[in-house]
Amino acid sequence: MAAPGISVVVPTRDTREVTLRCLESVRVTAGPIPTEVVLVDDGSRDGTADEVRARYPAVRVLRHEASVGFSAAANAGLRATSLPVMLLLNSDTEVQPGAFGALLGVFDRDPRIGIVGAALVYPDGRAQWSGGSAPGLAWLFAEASGVARAFARVPGYRRVRPLGVSADRDVEWVTGAALAMRREVWDQVGPLDESFRLYGQDLDFCLRVRDRGWGVSIAAAFRVLHHHGATVERVFGRAGRQHPESLWTDLLHWAGKRRGPSWAKRAGGAIALGCRLRLLGRGLLTPAVPAALRGAWRGETHELRVALAALRAASPGGRV
Repeated sequence: MAAPGISVVVPTRDTREVTLRCLESVRVTAGPIPTEVVLVDDGSRDGTADEVRARYPAVRVLRHEASVGFSAAANAGLRATSLPVMLLLNSDTEVQPGAFGALLGVFDRDPRIGIVGAALVYPDGRAQWSGGSAPGLAWLFAEASGVARAFARVPGYRRVRPLGVSADRDVEWVTGAALAMRREVWDQVGPLDESFRLYGQDLDFCLRVRDRGWGVSIAAAFRVLHHHGATVERVFGRAGRQHPESLWTDLLHWAGKRRGPSWAKRAGGAIALGCRLRLLGRGLLTPAVPAALRGAWRGETHELRVALAALRAASPGGRV
């Protein structure tokens, strides 16, 4: 690899305070490692761009007056970089001490590795999902039905299926919350697919990189704290949670792009079945929900119904 150096790209939309913490963590962690930082302000209305220019004059700020979406904002930032390693960071992340040195070490040791994902942790230190295998039909059903989260609450489950990354390991894809790549990878495979609404562009990109013969890995010592869902909270008002309508339609889009319309139809069916069972269960449980929580419960149920309708509209033939 060329002389070490990291280009950091941070897309942001109305997340000023967490963005400032992210940039400070990059400044502190970089130390003597050559680093350039590009902030892409994607239509923020909270003064993010002006505050960053005032506090971090070395950061290059690209400003979109109207939002163009995460993928397009990320692509704009990545195109503006110049150093050998390119790191895409969510604005709600904080790079932990020693992370940049560990990241460069992975690329130096293994020339076949094209992408390195971070070992993500929550603010309280708990491990967060960081990467794994591409979604299959069973996973799509489990995600939509809520079964996956239910299993995660079973005592001892995480001892069998741990989220933590104790050693570097190869995976099929890593989350775009903290995704680093060699510049050669970007030149060969980029840009991110801007047809994804909010989710899935990282999954799609990693699999395309693997198609070119590069490896994708999670590095245990490349640790990044992730305030999961900060942007979704600002845009959709959902603190720390996913937006099911965007998630399911983006996964359906990925299924059709990656595996064709026949598999996409099956994928849509798996998601829809999971969602219907989840709605049935929520309907049965509603009378038992405490009155103080019932409003939020019904709001979440409504979101699931909206997501199911959007999935049906996006599915081949309009049927799932």
